[in-house]
Amino acid sequence: MKKTKFSNSRRDFLKVLGHLTGALFLNIDGFSKNLLAQTKELTLEPQVFPGKEKMIILSRKPIVLEMPPEGFEYFITPNELFFVRNNTSMPELNVKDWRLTITGEVKKPLVLTMEDLKKFKEVEALITLECYGNGRSFFEPKASGNQWKKGGIGTALWKGVRLKDVLEKAHLTDKAKHVIFDGADEPFTPGSPDFRRSIPIEKALSPETLLVYEMNGQPLPIYHGYPLRVVVPGWGGAASVKWLINITVSDREYDGFYMVDKYRHPKNPVKPGTKLSPKDMFVLTELEVKSIITNPHNESKLSSEKILIKGYAWTGEGYIKKVEVSTDGGRTWQRAKIVRNEGKYVWCSWEFEWRPPQKGYYTLMSKATDNRGRTQPFIPYWNQDGYLYNSIDMVNVYVE
Repeated sequence: MKKTKFSNSRRDFLKVLGHLTGALFLNIDGFSKNLLAQTKELTLEPQVFPGKEKMIILSRKPIVLEMPPEGFEYFITPNELFFVRNNTSMPELNVKDWRLTITGEVKKPLVLTMEDLKKFKEVEALITLECYGNGRSFFEPKASGNQWKKGGIGTALWKGVRLKDVLEKAHLTDKAKHVIFDGADEPFTPGSPDFRRSIPIEKALSPETLLVYEMNGQPLPIYHGYPLRVVVPGWGGAASVKWLINITVSDREYDGFYMVDKYRHPKNPVKPGTKLSPKDMFVLTELEVKSIITNPHNESKLSSEKILIKGYAWTGEGYIKKVEVSTDGGRTWQRAKIVRNEGKYVWCSWEFEWRPPQKGYYTLMSKATDNRGRTQPFIPYWNQDGYLYNSIDMVNVYVE
């Protein structure tokens, strides 16, 4: 696969960008072709990515885009504001030629077209996805990787079919223990590791684990895995492999680079700054319990009248039981009202009415607890790659 290039001509770039923006209103295959093929002619790094103009760019190669603060105004995140985390290049795919193969520990290997896939029972589900590295920039000392703040998360209405139904049609053998996902994306450098991940068979057979081809009522955007991706609810986004072309059922956990060397977490707490070898860490699976304050923003100046503190809370394999708010730097806590709760695997929105007793500086905090008793800590679980940051959220404000 050819590498993307950018030209030195700003005029040429703006011309192509105009074509690409227009392509958003074409069919998805046309957009895919324009986005990937036309930008190969450029060498100037883009200031925006077509269809993602409002995003915060953390990396251009691979593409890593963070949702801006305005994205938190929506319970269901618009596609144009949904975060992007790529590890490799975006492939150029045409759904007419695309095929999904299911091989390995199955008695009946399958090769499916999109038409074949849509013959399975269609399901829709609201599911929140979060990058394992979301919040990484708040670790002290700094952890390596893209310096996400709060925007490595989003909620979408996904449409597709149950992975369980597809696997059952392939007739699993008694040796089926893990399911490996492989997308059509390729590393930028020949010989570098391909992005593949696996999940245990129990999670694969969960009725909530989906193969999706629509996102918020639209064909799955290319940034998010067109024409097909897996969505593994309650787990970090890396498990939800994009541009899916192959599913291999295995008798063991996949032992590739993005399982053995990356996306791992210390088995035991370590002193901040400690570097561990992969053998002293385990493969990341579910997300931690977490909440964030989305209003007011940090360093806001507020009036002394009634203030509505708002935010979201979510967890991994469970649901949020309560959200508490502190307006005095953590000395006392009061329960917030959960105003929208769609159930397991979806963030809930919460709010708390506050009347400041006097003018001055305040530190507002939020703390979520899930149904298993897991609660956000004051001090996060430090790790060298900055995964699963879930410290109590803090926002500093000044009341005038």
